Amino acid sequence: ETLPPEVMEIKNEKVPMVGEIAAGMPILANEFVEYYSPLKDTGADFCLKVKGDSMIGAGITDGCTVFIHRQDIVEDGEIAAVLIEDEATLKRVYVSDDSITLVAENPKYKPMVYSGEKCRGIRILGKAVSFMSTL
Repeated sequence: ETLPPEVMEIKNEKVPMVGEIAAGMPILANEFVEYYSPLKDTGADFCLKVKGDSMIGAGITDGCTVFIHRQDIVEDGEIAAVLIEDEATLKRVYVSDDSITLVAENPKYKPMVYSGEKCRGIRILGKAVSFMSTL
């Protein structure tokens, strides 16, 4: 099935900006398309504007745009957009049999550990595949 040219352009060259994500304390997740950000060949399904400094050790600073490939499982240590109840955050993710740990790339933030019933409120939105910053 062939897609119309305008849909192919969005699918192949532009990624929808769907809001903001916290790099610090989680913030309320509101998903709506604000605009489309140009970026080719990243495998990203959507992008988010970063608010905060918890991922500065990975080079992701306040105001960066982070590109996310939508998937609900990531490998240990990968950076992901994570939904905690109805708040979104960007962290390194570590999963064990009975817990999920979200780790910042800034020593001023302690790891966020969820275990037992609290794991039910955690959902991985997708893996960070790229980011773009401005000087």
